[in-house]
Amino acid sequence: MKHHNDALHALSRRLDPVWWLTAKLLRLRRYGADPAVPQTILLVDLHLLGDLVMLIPLLRVIRRFHPAAHVGLVAGPWGRDILSGSGLVDEFITLRAPWVSRGQGLGGIRAVLKALRKCRTRTWDWGIDVRGDVRNALILALAGARRRVAYDFSGGAALLTDVVPDDGKLRHIVDHHAAIAECLGMSMTADERIPSLGRRGHREHREHRGHREPGAADSRLIGFHFGASMLLRRMPVEEACALVASFQDDAHTRLILVDAPDVRALNSAVLERLPARWAAGIERWQGNLPELIEFLKRLDEFYAMDSGPAHLAAALGVKTTVFFGPNLSLAVRPLGHHVSVVERGDVACRPCDQHRCINPHRQECLTQLVHSVRRIDRLSLVPTSRIA
Repeated sequence: MKHHNDALHALSRRLDPVWWLTAKLLRLRRYGADPAVPQTILLVDLHLLGDLVMLIPLLRVIRRFHPAAHVGLVAGPWGRDILSGSGLVDEFITLRAPWVSRGQGLGGIRAVLKALRKCRTRTWDWGIDVRGDVRNALILALAGARRRVAYDFSGGAALLTDVVPDDGKLRHIVDHHAAIAECLGMSMTADERIPSLGRRGHREHREHRGHREPGAADSRLIGFHFGASMLLRRMPVEEACALVASFQDDAHTRLILVDAPDVRALNSAVLERLPARWAAGIERWQGNLPELIEFLKRLDEFYAMDSGPAHLAAALGVKTTVFFGPNLSLAVRPLGHHVSVVERGDVACRPCDQHRCINPHRQECLTQLVHSVRRIDRLSLVPTSRIA
């Protein structure tokens, strides 16, 4: 079973009579006479970057079994940025869902209606929701998908033609996607299980851009992303300092901090706490999502938290180390032989709700992780009192 909001799950289950009435009003029918070989397939996955990367294995299976099918994807605008060059999706229907990107007000409702109008411009043979979210199942029903396949983690079985069986055990997202494929008569190979976006080597990438940076031929590019979508997943300043400082004796590296808006203050705090002679040589990178993808392609190594950029780097074939804190890696870790996952198994409060830390040692789950991947003999930091 996937992670879900327990309160929302319980509420949706209590609303099952509403979903049965909705199915009756929409005259939805159970699966029976739909074509075994679909001409059109609509998928819904409205969550964030990492979720879209983890959708790649299922999309690859669909493309292998149904190469002539027109595949549509209802996703946030990041879906197009991530998958537009993959050849796996033919049509992107953009929806920044109000239950994922909060604070939109009436604009969120208008966005849902606009996406539904776009969906209804085409007849869909198959509709697939990968999250088991009744709201996604409702989108498939309102879009007119003839065969609607999903888990019913949050209820809404009446809106579906095929409910994917689940035994309640926590598994990786790709395992859940593989079960959806099996339900549709498709098998996922071991190679297909690894999300891949392809990658051009970073030296080739520099030459392609028409210049060679000073010392670039001999430098290893090391990137760091200390942020995450949830505050408690972000790396504590002391740990981030320790990780960056562990590279300072290596003269053949360029260290670059991903300066996303949510971690600029944290990055600044890291540089202010490091000795000035170290901090002066550390670069900061900013850009939009397509530019981030191009930036990640150039890297030799990437160190990141449990976040979308970690999944992107792993899918691009970059050697990636991912730090997990309040969340377990079992269900959401990036996949691949080039990926290392670091997490503590001795913190009793893991996993938590990720909204509030109940540990008396705040974020204890994100301490002492760096020492397990990098040797740190001694770390001299600027005292906090000297930081403005």
